Amino acid sequence: MLKHVYKGIILLCVFAASLYYFSLDMKEEVVRVEKTVQMSKASFPIVTLKVNGTELNQMHGYSNTMSAGTVRESITPLDKDQSFTIVIDEKENDVKRVIYELRSVSDQRLLKTDTINALDKEGDFKTAKIKLDASLEVNEEYAVKITLVTIKSKKMNYYTRVKLLPDSNYKEKLDFVLDFHNTIMDKQKAEDIIRYLEPDPKQDNSNFAHVNIHSSFDLVSWGNLKPQVIGDVIPTIKELSPDMGSIQLKYRVSAETDSGQEFYNVQEFYRVRYTSSRMYLLNYERRMESVFDINLTSLAKSQFKVGVTNQEKMDLVTSADDTKLAFVRERELWYYNLAENDAIKVFSFRQEESDSIRDIYDQHNVKILNLDDSGNIDFIVYGYMNRGVYEGRVGIVLYRFYSGENRIEELVYIPTNVTYQILKEQLGEFSYVNQFSTFYFTIHNTIYAYNLITSNLTTVATDINNEGYIVSKKEQYLAFQNSSDPLKADTITILDLETGAEQQINAPKGSNIRLLGKIHENIVYGFVKHNDITTTVDGEPLVPMYQIQIADYNRNVLKDYKKSGYFITDTIIEDNIITLLRVEQVKENGKTYYKTASSDNILNKVIQSPSVFKLAERVTDLTLTEQYISLPSGYSMEEKPKGRQTVNTIISRDTTLRLKEEERLPDEYVVYALGEIEGFYDHAGEAIEKASSLVGTVLNGNQEVIWERGVRKPSNEIKNIDPVYETDSLNSIMASAFMLVSYQKGGTINSSQVTNQVSAHEFLSQNFGNKLLNLTGCSLDDVLYYVSDQRPVLALKNSNQGVLIVGYDNYNITVIDPVLKRTMKLGLNDSMAMFEAAGNVFISYKK
Repeated sequence: MLKHVYKGIILLCVFAASLYYFSLDMKEEVVRVEKTVQMSKASFPIVTLKVNGTELNQMHGYSNTMSAGTVRESITPLDKDQSFTIVIDEKENDVKRVIYELRSVSDQRLLKTDTINALDKEGDFKTAKIKLDASLEVNEEYAVKITLVTIKSKKMNYYTRVKLLPDSNYKEKLDFVLDFHNTIMDKQKAEDIIRYLEPDPKQDNSNFAHVNIHSSFDLVSWGNLKPQVIGDVIPTIKELSPDMGSIQLKYRVSAETDSGQEFYNVQEFYRVRYTSSRMYLLNYERRMESVFDINLTSLAKSQFKVGVTNQEKMDLVTSADDTKLAFVRERELWYYNLAENDAIKVFSFRQEESDSIRDIYDQHNVKILNLDDSGNIDFIVYGYMNRGVYEGRVGIVLYRFYSGENRIEELVYIPTNVTYQILKEQLGEFSYVNQFSTFYFTIHNTIYAYNLITSNLTTVATDINNEGYIVSKKEQYLAFQNSSDPLKADTITILDLETGAEQQINAPKGSNIRLLGKIHENIVYGFVKHNDITTTVDGEPLVPMYQIQIADYNRNVLKDYKKSGYFITDTIIEDNIITLLRVEQVKENGKTYYKTASSDNILNKVIQSPSVFKLAERVTDLTLTEQYISLPSGYSMEEKPKGRQTVNTIISRDTTLRLKEEERLPDEYVVYALGEIEGFYDHAGEAIEKASSLVGTVLNGNQEVIWERGVRKPSNEIKNIDPVYETDSLNSIMASAFMLVSYQKGGTINSSQVTNQVSAHEFLSQNFGNKLLNLTGCSLDDVLYYVSDQRPVLALKNSNQGVLIVGYDNYNITVIDPVLKRTMKLGLNDSMAMFEAAGNVFISYKK
């Protein structure tokens, strides 16, 4: 026995010695195993709603919980019964339970929640009836979250807004829209819709990309094209009031063209008014985009067919040697190598064989950041993720495409908690990846730098809106001013995006600086004396710059503009011309003010070298105007490239970058038009002016509607306002401001306490706070929306006199004039001209 023990000990010692000996000469070998896979298919259910048997508002699911107040994808009408049915197309899921929540929009207060465990079966779908039965105010919007729970306990969230409108006539409006849509698809029946159109002979009728109510009947009814709708067309209600309705249709069509069978994504937008006698079509917009198909390439002219498109300036990104091309079409990224005649679909959510409902959902986009000479591409995908590992989430993903390996690799994922419509406005124009793997990007008015190797995040600048910085990818620099406040901005920083080196342009002592933009690769900025910055009656800063300079990124001044007696308030930069908007300084009775002067121009003589890839235009009888990408002159494509697709690289490390401000919601005013967010605006007047031109709606930061086009009474007059007239200690503007505040507060403040010692804006701000609405820039017609809603409007009839608008009818407005000391009627046209001459300065308040 002892003999065996000794043997074991000896063998163990020999093994240990051998291991030590061989290890002295053993080299460490690191094996990297990469796994590449195709993106997983879309898997979430699709939910539509039924209200009294009418199907509407198709919804896509979110895998995370969104702030319900930020999701405004549809409006679901409720009658007194306050109920609607959800229809669930389960797809690959087995839904066992539905949970719903009802919340107020402004403060997210939970009003009701319930769970439905017993789901009904309706053909291939499951259904559940939701009855809210809460104390809802008529014509107010509320947020509803619907959560589907599968048999595997997977949760998916769907969102809509509901509105209690017992007499909304939504069914008649939807029937009209669907009938109009079906009618224009049938040339024989299409003449029935002629009476609803408002054709304009000046309108361009040579393009299917954008058709509207002013287009010709032939264009509206699809001309010689015979499109066939693919799948069901389900209407989405975007806005709804008792008489008005805005409805959107999204669908796909196919058509036989001169090139063969083509596919198009189509979006229609209707704004209608219901009356007991007839329906009125107030607006009709149709936008159409061709789906890019590499098989439609024109060999005869060596051109890629873009087709029908609204993209007038398509971003064609080329390598430095002009042998490689990258471009985005309908949220798909394509790459082409001339030398190899190789075309690759780098990124797309679209699947070749699918129901097309989920994977072509359009709430995301793709942006190219860089294309190098090896054909590698840095790009971001931002918005709602239709499929893949992040299906149902909203965020930003930075990818790198390796052309030699035909694969894409995820570099960083930034989750957000807002919809794509909000994200696309919050995400700045600037994104950049340098050679040292630093990813620069802007979001929430903040510029970040993220090191992709060390995962270190730094903040480059804060309080930077889209006008507060410029970027030059050619010269590889970023320039930004140190504050959006004109009284604090005294430095412009120029950051070299490759080296990280910084330079500053500083304002002279006693002055401030304002970044105005970029002309070609040069920086345009101006200087203003600190004491010259004033505040207008509506509270807006007036920044009269005494000097404008143009400098390169090394701070070399190329142009210096300064003219005695003239000040520049703003600039318009277009092509090679800078237009200077100017004022003159006037001093009277010890007071200084500015009056409008003629504009001036600066011409920048810079010749840009044209791109070797160009957009060409063709016109055919069937599809009318189409765009093509022309390959470089002298290059001849011998055969059509075979389109390939990339694969994803699966990596083990977590690429998630969570920003501290991911929950931040927009503070600005939001314009909804044509079914989407058109933009964010700092001031209500700017937003309303834009919404009015697009026949849209304005919401505030709490997602509450503050203005709607066309939603007002034919006439109205506000009663019970005690007139306040001008005195030696109270000018007419302050008197009008007092009447506005007094009416809103129910007459609880004393006019004797109000004098000219504070400005009207200060007085209004003290009393209204964030309820104050600066409506400057709006037309008189637009501000009467507030008078219709029992809210007076302060207006300037010239630079020194104010009135309070308290009523209107078809021909006149009613004002209280503190100077003339009476309540009087003024003709609409004369009033409009008077207010326009005074700058259309209007002020009211939010309820």
